[in-house]
Amino acid sequence: MSPSKVSTIVFDKFYNIVDGQLRDTKDTPHHGVNPVTGQELWDVPVASKQDLEDAVAAANKAFVSWSQTSIEERKELLGKWVAVYAQHRDDFINLLIKETGKPRKFATVEVDGVTQFAGFHTTLTIPEERIEDDEKVITTRYTPLGVVGAICPWNFPLILSMGKIAPALLTGNTIIVKPSPFTPYTSLKMVETMQEVFPPGVVQVVGGNNDLGAWLSLHPNVHKISFTGSIATGKKVMEAAAKTLKRVTLELGGNDASIILPDVDIKKTAPEIVMGAFQNSGQVCVATKRIYIHEAIYTDFVAEMAAFAKSIKLGGGDDQPDDILLGPIQNKMQYDKVKTFFQDSKAKGYKFAAGSPDATDSALPQKGFFITPTIIDNPPNDSRIIAEEPFGPIVPTQPWSDEEEVIARANNTNTGLGACVWGADVDRAERIARRLQAGSVFVNSWEKPTPQAIFGGHKESGIGGEWGQTGLLSYCNPHVIHSYKLKL
Repeated sequence: MSPSKVSTIVFDKFYNIVDGQLRDTKDTPHHGVNPVTGQELWDVPVASKQDLEDAVAAANKAFVSWSQTSIEERKELLGKWVAVYAQHRDDFINLLIKETGKPRKFATVEVDGVTQFAGFHTTLTIPEERIEDDEKVITTRYTPLGVVGAICPWNFPLILSMGKIAPALLTGNTIIVKPSPFTPYTSLKMVETMQEVFPPGVVQVVGGNNDLGAWLSLHPNVHKISFTGSIATGKKVMEAAAKTLKRVTLELGGNDASIILPDVDIKKTAPEIVMGAFQNSGQVCVATKRIYIHEAIYTDFVAEMAAFAKSIKLGGGDDQPDDILLGPIQNKMQYDKVKTFFQDSKAKGYKFAAGSPDATDSALPQKGFFITPTIIDNPPNDSRIIAEEPFGPIVPTQPWSDEEEVIARANNTNTGLGACVWGADVDRAERIARRLQAGSVFVNSWEKPTPQAIFGGHKESGIGGEWGQTGLLSYCNPHVIHSYKLKL
């Protein structure tokens, strides 16, 4: 398809995509819920085991020819698809708002981020290495794995799906996307638009529940699972994938620490720390979840954080002012889980520097899954709010005085996804950053992963990584040719 051709996809009817064809369901359809209103959204099909079998067969068939295309051809098709996707920019923004509750400005950022992500991948190359001596030439190339199963989360349904699709396609794999049942709509539509560009079977999408993810992970003809989600589910995926020794990339939960040095500008830094904790209503795997502030500035810094947190406006839906920063929790299950952190903190008598011990207040919209942004002032080290990841807009602060001790405290977790260090003395901040046990550490910024660098976790935050030039290799097998020189 040429970029000038007008795409005619409609955004109020949803299908699975199997072998290039729109496929409905024979079973009772599923539906998402608008988290702003609590109202049911459109029906979506639930993939059967036969749907998955058909998708796997189509993906393996398509792999034979797709894997033999040149990287230039794959980049060209990615670029053509970006032009198709751009025709539906407003449709995707409106759909993302409805299924996630994101404020319009942040839904727009995610929708546009898909274009940037795909575009960046068209600048990458697959590395190749050649070593020669008097006896032989050794050439190391990287070849595609086969069929990738992408199990995607609900917090960033578009960008995190594209984070798996773009590198998989660029490296010559075919891919089957399974969106979260909480946010199926934008992923189903994104893959539908891809049928206007890519050959049948190269990119497919099947929606369903946990059974579908298990079938994907166990299937002998799926060669890699890329999973983003909880640690508990990631362990199940890895266990299932082990039965066929398929490759896995697991991007799991985090309990990210931010260390604030005493020389920061409090007025400028405190609001940034709050945004790092509460971005997307705290529903970010690398959101700041523990804040360690030097004791010399602790009281003033927490007060500044609290003032900014109290000024944040919440809202959602199609009609919303531009100054709305936070939307609701995306689904009822997570909403109820986040509230248990409030209940525990209230029962233990912890100090609320900002927010309500009851999680909500009269200023919030009375419908939907809204929670007041909340700061817990200096809970003990063994408190639940310190030890666990809430995945919602509630964050603890603690003072520190000794650098060695605070580094140990920051690393005292079974997770290691992201971390931050803030300080005017950049050399000192970077020295601390190098000692933090996390896959991505940010100096003088809250956590902002980018497709320019590999993204993955340490400890139980994951296995492997993806994105960036290095991340391409997680979708490849190394293939080495040892060519010995003839001795005449």
